Amino acid sequence: MSDDAKNDPAATPGVKPVGVTPEPTEPNSDATTANTKDKSKITRLIGNFSLGGALIMLIIALGSLVLARYGIIGKLDGFSWFMMMMRPFAGIAVIALIGIIIGLMRKRGAGWRNPLALIISLAMLAVYYLQVIAPYQSNPEMHDITTDVDDPPQFQTLPLRDDYLEMYEGDIEAWRSAHRESYPDLEPVIIDQPPELVIADARALAEERGWEIAEYSPEEGRLEATATAGFIRFFDDVVVEVTPIADGSTRVDMRSISRVGGSDLGYNAARIEAFLADLEEVPMR
Repeated sequence: MSDDAKNDPAATPGVKPVGVTPEPTEPNSDATTANTKDKSKITRLIGNFSLGGALIMLIIALGSLVLARYGIIGKLDGFSWFMMMMRPFAGIAVIALIGIIIGLMRKRGAGWRNPLALIISLAMLAVYYLQVIAPYQSNPEMHDITTDVDDPPQFQTLPLRDDYLEMYEGDIEAWRSAHRESYPDLEPVIIDQPPELVIADARALAEERGWEIAEYSPEEGRLEATATAGFIRFFDDVVVEVTPIADGSTRVDMRSISRVGGSDLGYNAARIEAFLADLEEVPMR
């Protein structure tokens, strides 16, 4: 080795030249792009899954309600399919939220699929709560409601469901006890008009509500009709009885019973209360 080479640090292996700045290493643009695409692909996959799942469940839930409403499938079948989608909607909401968080943490943005899936899922969960869960929790689990538990009005034309006492193991006293506890203020009304006028007014009100009249007997003072409840239009059978009182006024009793299901979500009691209140407001003739 020459003397010049010995004195040149750059020529000596393993020796870093003093005062010489190393050239910066350019980042691997291909690797960075690939990593970014991988991150974007993950959020996109989550978004596709959550939005696709939300739309499929929305079609099943709403479709089952529509099919049941128009009698293409059974009322309880449609309601069951509708309720079966509640937990999957909750799961999709969680997945969509995770997708949004991942997108924001990786600075790729939330996109539009995950937020839309979250909105759909939360909206449907709100429907479940407001239309089913809250009414179920706030109303007794009953489906046969009347103003007279000791001698409830009897159906003569419309058939009474065979299992109306099934949840009470066939014990009518158990039903009476539960009814008194659940609806202590539900009582017949007294109207200061003769029975024939009151039952005529009852029929007029029933027709205004769109009930299907099954029997109308002014002589016997009774009216039987079928009403509907909810979007599915569950069928509830109604009987109204009028009884003359010695002073010329009329006692009105009423019974409303769901054809299917255990809990009526409060529909029958609300129907009786609203109907009798409107009947009392009919102008005297």
